[in-house]
Amino acid sequence: MRRLVGENGTVLIADERVGDRFTAAGNDVEWMMYGWSVLHCLPVGMADGGESHCGGTVMRTDILRHYAQAAGFRDVEVLPIDYFFFRFYRLYP
Repeated sequence: MRRLVGENGTVLIADERVGDRFTAAGNDVEWMMYGWSVLHCLPVGMADGGESHCGGTVMRTDILRHYAQAAGFRDVEVLPIDYFFFRFYRLYP
């Protein structure tokens, strides 16, 4: 994506809206996302044979920021969109 977007483009990402830290309290969305992640996403990523990082369960902001910077993006913005199910990010080249 970094090569495709060039110097003046942008990348928008929608991902599950979970807490930035794991807590037992959580909420219904976080519990559901953990279930899907542990029982589907992580095993598929590990078994696919591709270039999966097997990053564990649910993508949190700091993990996304780390992956984006490793891919060559200089900054990640959490967009101020209030939507219960997803969090939206903008990646800057």
